[in-house]
Amino acid sequence: MSRRNAAESGKRKGAVLAVLLAAALLPLPGGSAEETSSTERRFGPLEKSLLLPGWGQISEHRALKGAAFIAAELACLAGAVYHNSRGNSNYGLYQKATDASSASRYRDLVERHDGRRNAFLLAAAAVWAANLLDIHLIVHRRDREAHARSLSVGIHHGPSREISLFVGCRF
Repeated sequence: MSRRNAAESGKRKGAVLAVLLAAALLPLPGGSAEETSSTERRFGPLEKSLLLPGWGQISEHRALKGAAFIAAELACLAGAVYHNSRGNSNYGLYQKATDASSASRYRDLVERHDGRRNAFLLAAAAVWAANLLDIHLIVHRRDREAHARSLSVGIHHGPSREISLFVGCRF
């Protein structure tokens, strides 16, 4: 698969994920008046932090912590975009190379930038997960009942030493 096809496939996957996330956050139609009022509640800090790390903390009057999460997420994403661009540039040079030594050098640069891009994406995911865990703890301490009706975040330790992060949404 060429880098262009891989990028287009990644964009499609991102769009599908965004649609699924938006659908998960929309209230379900029907139900009793009590159920409807619980699903029509305000867009809470957990949902805000799910969309933009730090937004939930800011809405909970923890502006410094929220700004730190936003800055960290933006820095990670900017690093990923930068290294992706550099990798694409070097890939173009690799394809145009006329001798083996320059082709090898450009290919090494492509792999180096792709590795760095992936590291930045992993860091962005870690910032996002830490943000969700932090806002979960803030909301859980503030109002245990309100949390039970919205979004839940947790870490599960399995029997074979695997660790997983899970996100659940109740309607």
